[in-house]
Amino acid sequence: MSSNKPKKQDDGRIESIRPDFRSVQIGTSRPEPRLVANAASIPKQRHESEDVIDKASFFKERDEETQNDDDTSSNWCPTNLRLVPAFYPLEKSSRFIDDDLASIATRVSECLRLLSVQAIYNNEVATASLLTGENVEMHLSLWKTAATSKNPEGIVVELQRRKGDSIVFHRYSRHILDAAIGDFDFEKFADKTDDDFGDKAYSKKAERLLRTESGKPSASEEENAIIAIEIAHGLLMKDRMDARQLGLESLCLLTDPSKTGAQTALIASHVVLLGTAKMGEQDQGMMFDEAPFQEIRETILSLVQLRRIGDEEEFSDDEEDEKLLQITMSDEVVDGDQEKEHLSLLHNLALAVMANALDVVENFDAYDSDPEDTERKMPARGRTTSADMVAKSLMDDAKDITKLELLSTLINELGKAENKPHNARLSAKCLNSLFRASKDARKRARDLGAKNVVNTALDVGTRTHAKLETECKSVVKVLTETADDDAQDEE
Repeated sequence: MSSNKPKKQDDGRIESIRPDFRSVQIGTSRPEPRLVANAASIPKQRHESEDVIDKASFFKERDEETQNDDDTSSNWCPTNLRLVPAFYPLEKSSRFIDDDLASIATRVSECLRLLSVQAIYNNEVATASLLTGENVEMHLSLWKTAATSKNPEGIVVELQRRKGDSIVFHRYSRHILDAAIGDFDFEKFADKTDDDFGDKAYSKKAERLLRTESGKPSASEEENAIIAIEIAHGLLMKDRMDARQLGLESLCLLTDPSKTGAQTALIASHVVLLGTAKMGEQDQGMMFDEAPFQEIRETILSLVQLRRIGDEEEFSDDEEDEKLLQITMSDEVVDGDQEKEHLSLLHNLALAVMANALDVVENFDAYDSDPEDTERKMPARGRTTSADMVAKSLMDDAKDITKLELLSTLINELGKAENKPHNARLSAKCLNSLFRASKDARKRARDLGAKNVVNTALDVGTRTHAKLETECKSVVKVLTETADDDAQDEE
């Protein structure tokens, strides 16, 4: 045993005492890693030869698990929740939910798909920018609440209206918040065929305007229709942005049979598509100046194909579309961007007007609620111009006016379904009517490769937009069912 006493050196110095340190490591013995696992855990096909590893069988189970995860994945997968800031007043359109984040996000995203609401999700901060078919902009946020002595920790779903009609906003917010808390019946809503979410592009202001200006009891239905169309023309020809928007919303209303009646919708549809209120060569109805009607048709075609009115600047390339999408979903808008955003809105309304008009001409008999009542109707109107003739005339006139092919424009618009699903859905609706009415339109569409574009848009609709999915399925059905007949006619 060593002594702790200091030792004296030969030269008389005393050696300092230094402590002796010792360390002990306590641990469990670890088996050395083996390169080959137990034979019981290896699939039989893998150890036919110990020197060969079957990669296909090794990754088979993992690939199946990944595929199953993808099938049930949500469009919205937020990864982080922010606490509600201090002195931040929550909107009345908000709900406190005691549930896990993934379930809430899944229910909300599925509800948005069924409502056909375009959504741009931000998974980092758990927000979503929303745009409805009625051009109502909303902002959806998920917040985390801190636990207190009175309230447990939970999640708050908040929905804000940024632009658009407040009544339409509350219709959407009710369903979205119900879905967030789990009270939304997805199957029942999906089976409904009479919902009009995304179909009414006009505002209450347009309804009030036409009701007060053209609602003359002594006038006939035809006279009231002509007066209303002339009012819409006057608004379209103004330089003010709000007047042009109101004019297009008025045309959306006039071409909606459920609001104005079948006869009025038919007259307005002929004005939009043909530039005339006459239904055929034998029509000897009212005498009126048709120059305004031709200007309406030219304006609609110019907005649909060139995204402009008259000689204004055109913007239609993909980079501008992406930039405009970011502008639409943000609050910072300068004057130049505001004008482009407004023209994009007019382009959407023009597509809605054309889609309504084509649908009315094709399905007039279905919209005529009282076909036996002939006293209040114009004689021999509504059945003298067939849907085939209207479609052919529209496509020919569009090429003469804009120097562009209408089918090519609509197919190109459908190809932008990922960024503009509402416009794509209206384009698919127009194509659907044209294809059912005209064999030439179907033939030209096949030459342009329309079916591939429609299938791509169908994938987008299946994931994010129910109404786009419905319209694309209808287009595919028309092209498929008529393929054999069209081929036989060509032979």
